[in-house]
Amino acid sequence: MKSICIPVILFLFYLTLVYAQDNSNIYATGTTMEVDRCASAWLIKRYVDKDAVFKFFPDGKLIKEGIPFDTPDAMLTRTHSKALFEVIIEKYGIKDKRLVRLAAHIHDIEIDFWGKQKSQDTILFEDKVRDILKNAKDNDECFAKCFILFDQYINKDVVKED
Repeated sequence: MKSICIPVILFLFYLTLVYAQDNSNIYATGTTMEVDRCASAWLIKRYVDKDAVFKFFPDGKLIKEGIPFDTPDAMLTRTHSKALFEVIIEKYGIKDKRLVRLAAHIHDIEIDFWGKQKSQDTILFEDKVRDILKNAKDNDECFAKCFILFDQYINKDVVKED
């Protein structure tokens, strides 16, 4: 009987370790909230991994848990010419046409901030997001409120002045 129990216990222990270390739905990022970071988290949750859970780590620290995004050492990060939002659309082949205008806003805010003049639509959109970034009590609330805004934005025109 003892000889059967030990392998069973070891197997159960192994399963516990495997499932406890499954970080496939954990997305990790820094604590500073930015437009591209919030929009990219929303894009991950809505189009890449509906079971995504977000964890926040101090900016500048090496993230060893989950799938890092929008950090210097992450595979999912912005480039000199593309916002992370655009990188994710490209990497995962997301084809939803409703994202075109949203991606253009994110690009204008995060990449072209020194370049061309922003459209009135982009300015209004940025103001709404930055208001959330400024007033959210924590990062989870910030993501939650931004997710609602982005959902509304792609489903109807919420950028026009109220």
